[in-house]
Amino acid sequence: MLDFNPMNALIVNLNLSVDKTVALPSFEKGRIYRLSNPITLPGGKGVNVARTLRSLGMEAPIAGFVGGHNGRWIAEALRAEGFAASLERHSAGESRVCYTVVDRRGLTTDLNEEGPAVPPESQRGFLRRFGALVPRFRAAAVCGRVSAGLKKGFYASLVKLAARRGCFTVFDTTGPALAEAVDAGACGVKINRFEFEELSGLRFSAASVNSYFRRKARRGLKTLIVTDGAGHTCAASPFGLWRVEPPRLGRLKSAVGAGDSFMAGFLFGFLNGYDFERTLKLASGAAASDCLSLGAGFIDREQALS
Repeated sequence: MLDFNPMNALIVNLNLSVDKTVALPSFEKGRIYRLSNPITLPGGKGVNVARTLRSLGMEAPIAGFVGGHNGRWIAEALRAEGFAASLERHSAGESRVCYTVVDRRGLTTDLNEEGPAVPPESQRGFLRRFGALVPRFRAAAVCGRVSAGLKKGFYASLVKLAARRGCFTVFDTTGPALAEAVDAGACGVKINRFEFEELSGLRFSAASVNSYFRRKARRGLKTLIVTDGAGHTCAASPFGLWRVEPPRLGRLKSAVGAGDSFMAGFLFGFLNGYDFERTLKLASGAAASDCLSLGAGFIDREQALS
């Protein structure tokens, strides 16, 4: 049984991965590179969120699917980092491996495996696991790439299981799964501008974010946050519409994981009762701090707060 604090969030990272990050002076096609000292960590957007939350002072357990030898390594590595995890194991293939190459300008190239299709029995097992866990948490954040093979209705089931227990659900994912979650009554969505345009069919602007939010608020949506990298963030809630200008950074190490640190800052503010504006400021600070480190989900707390 997981240790938990009922004030905290459950982080759902269905498509967990082995993440490898390497820094190179430059990265050009057609060359051979000898990689020394790569950063190898258990990963996925949700794991990055949990790391940032820990830096802010909050522990959050992680739930997801794992398979094969990679899945066993992910489970062991999460334990080694001190994360509580509730993992549904399957034998349909190896958990994915994701590679990030960062050059001296902070420009990243990502090569991400999709991962195996999750068997139906494992999907049912995870929903039972989630239903047993979610009553213990005030919020559940569902983050990251959709696992292959998930049946239609899986994400709607996550929303409904959480809603029955009064648990706030916030999603950072893409495609039909995200649309399904919103239509099922997801409480919050935190995505980037390209994911917003795919979801809404609208061009990103403050007006389009507000329009989509108002339409989906009838289904239960309470928060919509759309980030745009170094550009401004638009955030809509029942309290109004915000435009957030991120801090100017004198240097950039890597922007990989910045959106996940934003999500962590949002969760931390929400769970600690911050008002919406203060929460957005903290989330933006966490994202900016992440850009100044190599590896996703690593921030400096004091830097983020400043």
